[in-house]
Amino acid sequence: MALKRRTKISASFSMSSMTDIVFLLLIFFMITSTMVHPNAIKLLIPRKSTKKVVVEKYVNVRITASSRFVVDGKWMGSDKVENSLLNIFTRNDKTIIKLRTDANASTGDAARVLDIAESNGVKVILDIR
Repeated sequence: MALKRRTKISASFSMSSMTDIVFLLLIFFMITSTMVHPNAIKLLIPRKSTKKVVVEKYVNVRITASSRFVVDGKWMGSDKVENSLLNIFTRNDKTIIKLRTDANASTGDAARVLDIAESNGVKVILDIR
C-alpha cells in the first residue's frame, strides 16, 4: 500500500522577517546608548615619573560610616568640615589631603571633601586599605 501525501512540507525558511527584527534592535540600541551620560568623578591617575613632589603638610581626613569626620584628629560634624579645611588651606600653600573612608561611609560625604579640595586647588590622595 503506497500512501502519498497530497501536500508536501517545505523545509525552506524566510529570513527577511528575522533581519528586519535584528536591524530594528540595532537601531534601538544605537539610539539608547547615545543617551547614557555617566556620572563619575574624573580621577587623575599618576604615571611613572622621576620628579619629586614637595609636600609641606598632609591633612588626614577620615569619614566614618555614621557621616562623622575626623580632620587631623579632631572629630566634627559635616557642617564644620569645610571651615576647618579652609583654615588649613590658607595657612599652608602646599597642603595635600589624605582621605580615608570607612567601608560603609557615604560616597556623598567623600564627594563633598573632593569638591572642597577641587574648588581650592588642593590635591587629594585616597588612602585605601
